[in-house]
Amino acid sequence: MNIVFNRKIILILILISMASLVIAKEVNIKTHMLRSAIVPGWGELAAGNKTGFIFLASEIVLLSSRFYFVEEADLKAKASYNYAVKYAHINPDMNITDEYYYHMSRYMNSSFNTGGYNAYIVEIAKAKFPDDPEAQTQYIEDNKYSDDEYWGWDDAVKQNKYSILRKRITQYGDYTKAITGVIIANHIISVLNAFRASSRLKNLNAQVQFDSNMNPVFTLQYKF
Repeated sequence: MNIVFNRKIILILILISMASLVIAKEVNIKTHMLRSAIVPGWGELAAGNKTGFIFLASEIVLLSSRFYFVEEADLKAKASYNYAVKYAHINPDMNITDEYYYHMSRYMNSSFNTGGYNAYIVEIAKAKFPDDPEAQTQYIEDNKYSDDEYWGWDDAVKQNKYSILRKRITQYGDYTKAITGVIIANHIISVLNAFRASSRLKNLNAQVQFDSNMNPVFTLQYKF
């Protein structure tokens, strides 16, 4: 009786020990994954996997690139504003919207003269309401720029240079978005790699590629 009881106790202790090891391993895996979620590569390095250096280096390069493009976009935005104040004679105290900046790059001035934005609004009003003068007038009033919102470029060369500045801002914004997507993907892939490095999913392979529009595409592959 005692022998059977002792065997049961030993068996229970063995099972408890095995369960503890499994739980400890699971906790260790989760810790590595959490580390890689915070800092890509950290979990892999903690698990003794040198691929963590790749993710860590990628994070540094990506963050540096993002910072660069954000700063460049801000500098170009300030430069385009100062340029417009000087050569398009806009009101420096005016609250300028992105739409206003865009219209300045498309039209020589905001007046009702040929080539002006307000002249364009008049043409739109006539096309929308050909037989309704009152509706035309209302449309013009709702969409025109006032005298306080006036701009007028000195010449086409100045406007063209301004347009180039604005295009650079848009490009840097697109680059920033793309890099942000890659940064997020780098964190996700590093988490999966930390899981893989902790003796799980050895055949898992994760990749980030770009489509024709520079959008990051995240793919997972598993070899059976």
